Amino acid sequence: MRHRGLLALGLVVFLMPTSSAAQSVTGGAKAGVVFADVPNFGDLSESSTSMRTGLIAGGFLTWGISGGFAIQPEALYTQKGVKLDEPGASASVEVSYLDVPVLARYTFGKGATRGYVFGGPSFNFKLDAKAKSSFEGQDEEEDIGEDVESFEFALVVGAGVEFGHFLVEGRFAEGLTNLARDDEDLEESLKSRTFAILAGIRF
Repeated sequence: MRHRGLLALGLVVFLMPTSSAAQSVTGGAKAGVVFADVPNFGDLSESSTSMRTGLIAGGFLTWGISGGFAIQPEALYTQKGVKLDEPGASASVEVSYLDVPVLARYTFGKGATRGYVFGGPSFNFKLDAKAKSSFEGQDEEEDIGEDVESFEFALVVGAGVEFGHFLVEGRFAEGLTNLARDDEDLEESLKSRTFAILAGIRF
């Protein structure tokens, strides 16, 4: 997985601005709520599933190129996974990532209020993975880090609105990596899917 990490780092470094373009670069921070799912996990576990609600937060740089076009690398702490629902019991798979999207962004409109759309790849690095369950008042937690791939590649699309220095946006991410490290007995790949709503500020 080391070469994937170097690739992501190289992309971010490549997209960092030079001193001659410093005036076209802004940065900021954003945070919000993420609704995460592994769509076919219920088929594997023979359980009903629902989205896990988690936190997403981090920072970004926006490097203006020309007109309304820009490149926007980000670093976001993101809580993903899925919930399992059984009568009298509950369980969840909770996986935390450092997501590094490298987005192409287009801003339209004039004045203090402007809209924007964006899309691009995301290089996601697993921080931890746990399975939690609760049954008849007994809570259990298990580290499943060895069962989950350490790297995930995903595609991100979204849109938002800026009000002066403030912003609100929604984004959808589709994972393209099979998260199950040992998938010999699986008929289908387990891939993540998330929808997030964020608010932020541009410095």
